Amino acid sequence: MRVARPRIVRETKRPIEEKEPPVRASLAPHDWLSGDSIALYDEAAESGRPFDLYLSATAEKKIRAHAEKEAPRRLEVMGFLLGEVRKWNGQVYSIIRDIGTTELRSSSSKVRFDPEAFPKLFTNLDGSGFDYILVGWYHSHPGHTCFLSRTDLETQRTMFDQPYHTAIVIDPINEDIKSFRLVGDGYEELAFAVFKEELDGRPKKTRTRKLKVKPVTP
Repeated sequence: MRVARPRIVRETKRPIEEKEPPVRASLAPHDWLSGDSIALYDEAAESGRPFDLYLSATAEKKIRAHAEKEAPRRLEVMGFLLGEVRKWNGQVYSIIRDIGTTELRSSSSKVRFDPEAFPKLFTNLDGSGFDYILVGWYHSHPGHTCFLSRTDLETQRTMFDQPYHTAIVIDPINEDIKSFRLVGDGYEELAFAVFKEELDGRPKKTRTRKLKVKPVTP
């Protein structure tokens, strides 16, 4: 079977911008953090340094709604995390402003984008409204708690191997959410904060990606 599969044929690299992170008054822990995750949040908040990751309330709402929609059928969901990478006082941090996803092929333990929906996915990404960086991905573990499986870890290593790349895992059944990053041969949990106000408004859109769809044999 031949399907239309999009690919990035050109991309402009952007330098990391020096910019102050969201103000402390706008931050809050996620409602679904476990005790251990709350401890990580408190430690990061009390350190006086930027969090490694900031999740906008808009993106959080979409991730949670996506996971909860398929929770009754115990189906996993997934999508890309769209945002920016910044630096402040020598520390690099990521901001997730929005998400990108499309139709999926999923079960209770596996998920992937429907290959026939790739054109729609890239059209949605191109219409995001701002010049984004893919800062990671999210997926759900309905009823299985939050961790990176062997397959998840391989996905992270092959597609999201930069220091700023994040994997958000959400369990809508147990109401749990965690973020992870690669460390050596494994991974570690990352403290993150939800911010509840816009940052300087939506940045003006500047297209830096050139996409085209070409039929290929899978």
